Amino acid sequence: MDLVRNRLVLAALVTALIHAAGVNAADKLRVGKPIPDGFDFAILDVGMAKGFYRDENLDIDEFVLAGGAKLHQAMVAGSLDIGLASGTDFGFIAKGAPEKAVAAMAGDPINMALVVWNSGRIKTVADLKGGKVSVSTVPSLTSWLAQQVSLREGWGVDGVQLVGTGGGAGAAISALSTGNIDAASASYEMGLHLEETGQGRILLSFGSFVSPFLTHVIYATDDLMQRNPDALRRFLRAWFRTVVFMRGHKDETVALTQPIMGVSAAVVAKTYDVEMPIYFTDGHFDRKAVEVVKKSLVDMGQVDKMPDDKDLFTEKFLQ
Repeated sequence: MDLVRNRLVLAALVTALIHAAGVNAADKLRVGKPIPDGFDFAILDVGMAKGFYRDENLDIDEFVLAGGAKLHQAMVAGSLDIGLASGTDFGFIAKGAPEKAVAAMAGDPINMALVVWNSGRIKTVADLKGGKVSVSTVPSLTSWLAQQVSLREGWGVDGVQLVGTGGGAGAAISALSTGNIDAASASYEMGLHLEETGQGRILLSFGSFVSPFLTHVIYATDDLMQRNPDALRRFLRAWFRTVVFMRGHKDETVALTQPIMGVSAAVVAKTYDVEMPIYFTDGHFDRKAVEVVKKSLVDMGQVDKMPDDKDLFTEKFLQ
């Protein structure tokens, strides 16, 4: 009898432990970013390194896609739950992508620049007319910014030739060095790196070129918002906790992001000083910046009409 009773007690204990493990199991979220080496998207990696997502009982699977277009394709296909991308990617929602912007990530595009090779033919912005500009993908934030230069110079939306080189600085630098492109619409830190090595320079900083603006946004699939809204809230809480941490801990932020960015500590430190102020700590959307993005997408012919704001973004998952 005692043996039977002991077995029943043991079985009950095992069942309870299994149930407890299931209850406490971390929620897995698949998070995509469009380039591997940007300071902007390294915010995710800093938060993971500091354990902020683990504190929220989240298990993050990080994926790197070759540009914003492929990132949103992965979200449409159900391969990602969350995407770290650009404000101009509102266009994908306008075209029916089953997702929504859930937090504003960064304001004016201080973190983006038009970069040229020192020995190349481009000396001024005017020299770029009809030239080739590398972008991650078309459409993407990098392509949108390159077209803005063309429009503002009076060359029309097709005044420069866009060349997709995929995500990351390596391909763009290679194309610049071989003369296959005339300029790169790329990260500010890539320009700083080329200036440090004496190979290239920043021809134009987009931060003084487009304002107000919504450079980066966090997107979530409709499926995640419906299936596990609490996990999304916890993700955003950990994200903005990371931004607050980074603002107050420059040296540690530089140490954590340098291996990801693949540039010198000096370049990372300068990138931090220039870019850190544009990253929001609460995720709320600046309506004026949203309107700039919406109007530009229509004006450039990327979409015929933009949806209402309620169909583009929501703030209900924020603190």
